[in-house]
Amino acid sequence: MSNFIYQGGIAISEDDFQSHLGSLCQLENIGVLLGAGASVGCGGMTMEGVWLDAINCSPDLLDELLTFNLITQENINNKDVNVEQLLDQVTQYLSVYKKTTPLNIETDFESQPVGKLQKILLCLYQSVTKAALLVNQESFGDEKLGSQDKFKYHRELLEKLISNRQPGQAAPMLFTTNYDLSLEWAAEEIGIQLVNGFSGLHTRTFQPQNFDLSFRNVNAKGEARFGHYHAYLHKLHGSLSWIQEHNSDIKEIPSALAKSRYIDPLLNGEPVYDKQFLIYPGANKYHHTIGFVYGEMFRRFSEFLSKPQTAIIINGYGFGDYHINRIILGALLNPSLHIVIFYPELDKISVDAEGLSEPQKCIKKLKSLSLNQITIVGGGSSAYFDSFVKYIPKPVLFPRDTSTQDLVAAINDLVQSGNQI
Repeated sequence: MSNFIYQGGIAISEDDFQSHLGSLCQLENIGVLLGAGASVGCGGMTMEGVWLDAINCSPDLLDELLTFNLITQENINNKDVNVEQLLDQVTQYLSVYKKTTPLNIETDFESQPVGKLQKILLCLYQSVTKAALLVNQESFGDEKLGSQDKFKYHRELLEKLISNRQPGQAAPMLFTTNYDLSLEWAAEEIGIQLVNGFSGLHTRTFQPQNFDLSFRNVNAKGEARFGHYHAYLHKLHGSLSWIQEHNSDIKEIPSALAKSRYIDPLLNGEPVYDKQFLIYPGANKYHHTIGFVYGEMFRRFSEFLSKPQTAIIINGYGFGDYHINRIILGALLNPSLHIVIFYPELDKISVDAEGLSEPQKCIKKLKSLSLNQITIVGGGSSAYFDSFVKYIPKPVLFPRDTSTQDLVAAINDLVQSGNQI
């Protein structure tokens, strides 16, 4: 294992790494960046998985994409299609064709360019959505989903990050490129508030000043006041629970409502163009008011990395987003920033530089910088999400993995039995 942990470009032992990670968790600011790989263990898909699902759903998809020059044969052979970028391209093509190509009433709609592009768009939207459900379509929106065993490590991550905070330190920062609700469900299960920029009782809208607020116990005095009851969540690419109808404000809605009003119709094959109100990736998302929301999320990410005494731990992110990569590389100018990257395929790029993809080149560049600020963990499954969470140390006063659940269960048993505390 030690051969796959590098700090400053030099291999270090697992014990040294655990000691280093323990020190980082005590810094003034601690954050995590999670990508698709962090949700694979609980039912999600990697970008490659989304692409394979899309082409399996529609046998004509590859031919149509090639016809429109949206992908190349090399993309197909290497399975390196970025579905997020593809969604953006298809949307742009569709917009152009609708404006410049009149519909032929005598010809079948699905055989015309606009019809073909709408069919492609529907297929891609369906695959992206299925990847983010994490649970089966029927149960999405049910209560207590966060209690499922598949979200065990998401619950543990939140508990460890919050309980490691010291008096006067900031609450943990969570950044994710995922649309799924794994973190929200896990936090709800263990009673942790997530500040995600949205506020409101009946209508939750985005207000950036929410990220400057925090929760505390007003009855606690002295040192007891330091305890955190919350974490900050920044969804850099949107969420299954965000919607925008007819250029209105971005709203966050309950998952059950998102399922019945938007997700079910989409997965059942209803046409989506001009009626797709779920927030999805692509450059077109920067139009209108949604640009404000995404811009604020990325600004907060960049601002966090520029703070003194800061650590960011990256897991499940494949470095396929140029904008995020640029922010991370630029943040290395902060001398007190520490970055820990869990990258399972590290051994595949540690020797030969030929034929590397752009994301792999970025990892190779980070490793070759030989900065003590950068620690990279490889080793296949040793860098997966569950292993990453196990590496995060427990504070001395944090007894067991199930402490929160045990306490809640004990109180419920007392209440149900009629005993008085």
